[in-house]
Amino acid sequence: MILLIQPPFVQLNAPYPSLYYLRSFLEDQGYDVQIDDHSIGLFHRLFSPQSLERVFNDGLVRLAKQPHLEPHAEHIARQYLSERELWIAHIDRLVAFLQGKDQEYAHVISLCNNSLPTGPRTQALLADHQHALLPDQANILASTMLADLADFITAVLDPTFSLVKYADSLAASIRSFSRAESALQGYVLTTFYEPLLKETWERCTERPDILGLTIPFPGCLAGALAAARSAKSYFGPQFPIIAGGGYVNTELRHIKAAKFFDYIDYLSFDRGYGSFLSVLDSLKSSPEADPNLHRCIFRGPSGGPSGSADTSIARYDTIDREATSTTYPDYRGVDFTRYILPVDDTNPMHRLWTEGRWLKAYLAHGCYWHACAFCDVQLDYIRGFQPVPVEPLFSHLRAQSKQTGIRGIHLVDEAAPVSSLVELALLNRKAGLPLTFWGNIRFEKAFTPDVAALLAAGGLLGVSGGIEVASAAGFKRLGKGIGLAEVVNSCAAFKEAGILTHAYLIYGYWDQDAQEIVDAAETMRQLFAAGLIDSAFWHKFVLTRHSRIYREKEQGRHKDLVIIDEDSENPTDFFADNDLRFAGEGNYDRYTKPLDSLLAQWMQGHTEQPVRSAFPFAMPAPTIPPNRVEELLAAYLAQKEASAQPEDLENALTIFVGPQPWIEVKPTSAIMWWRWNFSEYAVRFTKSAHKKADQETELTVLTEDPKATAEGVLSILTALRSAGTHKADSAYQELRKLLPQKTADPLWRFLRGSGLVVLTAAAR
Repeated sequence: MILLIQPPFVQLNAPYPSLYYLRSFLEDQGYDVQIDDHSIGLFHRLFSPQSLERVFNDGLVRLAKQPHLEPHAEHIARQYLSERELWIAHIDRLVAFLQGKDQEYAHVISLCNNSLPTGPRTQALLADHQHALLPDQANILASTMLADLADFITAVLDPTFSLVKYADSLAASIRSFSRAESALQGYVLTTFYEPLLKETWERCTERPDILGLTIPFPGCLAGALAAARSAKSYFGPQFPIIAGGGYVNTELRHIKAAKFFDYIDYLSFDRGYGSFLSVLDSLKSSPEADPNLHRCIFRGPSGGPSGSADTSIARYDTIDREATSTTYPDYRGVDFTRYILPVDDTNPMHRLWTEGRWLKAYLAHGCYWHACAFCDVQLDYIRGFQPVPVEPLFSHLRAQSKQTGIRGIHLVDEAAPVSSLVELALLNRKAGLPLTFWGNIRFEKAFTPDVAALLAAGGLLGVSGGIEVASAAGFKRLGKGIGLAEVVNSCAAFKEAGILTHAYLIYGYWDQDAQEIVDAAETMRQLFAAGLIDSAFWHKFVLTRHSRIYREKEQGRHKDLVIIDEDSENPTDFFADNDLRFAGEGNYDRYTKPLDSLLAQWMQGHTEQPVRSAFPFAMPAPTIPPNRVEELLAAYLAQKEASAQPEDLENALTIFVGPQPWIEVKPTSAIMWWRWNFSEYAVRFTKSAHKKADQETELTVLTEDPKATAEGVLSILTALRSAGTHKADSAYQELRKLLPQKTADPLWRFLRGSGLVVLTAAAR
């Protein structure tokens, strides 16, 4: 039996997908697999009445014996302790409410009376609402209360604790393993996680043959080490343990720390399927020999690391490629009601991340662009682009949806391919829209108004994509292959279709000056003001060893980029090394708060403030024209109008994604009606025009036989609503059989704006 564990902490609203992909693969190979999600497991262990009793008791002892807080912070901590009975009384209902189980609790806490325990976050929220919240707002109040409790634990007992990470500051590119190992002494791990681990081993009906741990983020490392230490203590020091995931792939490719392998025997790199299988095959054949493993670093005979992350064995390389296309996540047996749905932001796009129990899956491995200068483009998870056949994936997700009751899909691609999204939307529409989905994309020209309309009609809720630096210099530096015009065009298409948009932003490049930062901020202000972006997030630039920038630096370019090399004092303790420091990076810290402040205002709809005024130090005036985005929007609308002409349809496909129209026949006319995007559209077929039609929502078509013509057009649209796509030129010719060109062309253009989608070869 293979035991797979997700260490704490990852997002708490849904299971992280990697182990569920791996289980499918391993079961296909004939193995029995069990999964334990310790991220949500430790959450429930910690946020319970019994555990909070322990937390508050230990907090009292810590404050009495080791006062280490500032006076104001200590005062707040004592406020928590004074309300300890209220916190303990509320915690079960608070958690149940965030699980969606105890809806009556909304009325309890929205009263905002003296029975409600509060911390600084909750007090600020209540003050903002004049202590008068509706039950509909209780979800954000409950989420804020939970965050307050987490803050107390962090401030008083465990500075490395956070709700969705643990000791990540000690794990991200820490050169010394000894320093990373120090996180194992954390209060939450020793007090609450170690007992949970012991119970996990005791529950096993049979001794596992191997333990697999996924470490997708730095904040999961400490939990993974704790799980490994506990497993070896329980099952014996020879018990084999393997770890993989995003953190392993990026950070540990050059590990030299021998002591790390006292915890974990094997590190599995890149796609993981072939690597894991090569370890299993080795354990079965010659467990005592020094093996030759596929993309794996492992404990060698001397106890130190052996093997290589880049060693490729042809058989397992083939398995990796085949499994990437044929393995789908299996969430069978997952109790989704255990997961909570916190609301950490009222922004509708932000809420997609946490306020939904999504089934997570990808449409493609890697990124089809894989050229952005800051990204880890040299590693397989970016460089090794391989799309997944969409039809079998869709069939699998439908079956998973029926088994789990979860109908939302979070596509976790680096950048979902346009053609795959289109196919997914068509399949979902054909099946009657059993699923909704959202995910990461690249803001590019292929996302035309027609594509966006089809995706919305096929179930797409929102997209997130990288803008990074919204300036001409920024786009050029990053090599994104797009400019501001493509961003405006794709975002405008998404917003017209009713799809939410989120942008990733970066500041702090080694050669970035204040002018570029303020210009990028002004561009983002205009994008928010135009309603093209719903939410965004600023990231400070991190130089990584596997980026194109670093490769170019090694080739002699970027003379002004000075890397500060960090080495462990003890070479045998060398650990993580992907993130690199560079001279001057600290100079950009002063931009963090002003940029975050601007973003918070924009996301609340306040875009009038000049961006320069948000900085508490001198900044140059933006060089971006104040109407730059408006000009690009005008160009987008003109291009959209031109594309509606019935030309170049030979290789295009079409589909009518509007609802089924209906006809009202009158003595001298026939009117065809339907609704699209909250507007009512009408085509009046008549022998003579009696009134001027609204050019946007109404069209008058002159014809000798109104009833027959209307029924003919209805027949065409009905056919175009059927499953799949149809040849656009054939559809247009069918229309020409009913009407002369001077009448058919305006009707075609009118339909293009009210549900008739045309997909060119470039858009597919």
